[in-house]
Amino acid sequence: MINNESWATDNDVPTPEKIPQPVGYRILIRPRGVIEKTKGGIILTDSSKDDQSYLNSVGQVIAMGDECYSDRKKPWCKVGDWVIFGRYAGARISVQKVKMVLLNDDEIIATLENPEVVTQQL
Repeated sequence: MINNESWATDNDVPTPEKIPQPVGYRILIRPRGVIEKTKGGIILTDSSKDDQSYLNSVGQVIAMGDECYSDRKKPWCKVGDWVIFGRYAGARISVQKVKMVLLNDDEIIATLENPEVVTQQL
């Protein structure tokens, strides 16, 4: 079993300037990172971070292929939007040590105005 925590992205690491451009119906997503400690300052165990990363399927759209949503009247998302996707959806890649996910446009489950709506607290 792949430990999903290895694909969680650190929020403090900037997105690389040079990224691969998705082709066709593909969307490049940068997953939101897991929290390392609680608001009260308690450092979380690896088990807690693993539980949290299991639920982490929220990310920001970084780039979109030129054919995304070409078969739809209105696109579901655009670059910069926060989205929810399936845990095992897409292909995981690392771009200059920043973890990202390549999805098909129909693998987006929902869009979010604010990613904090999906709770990360334990």
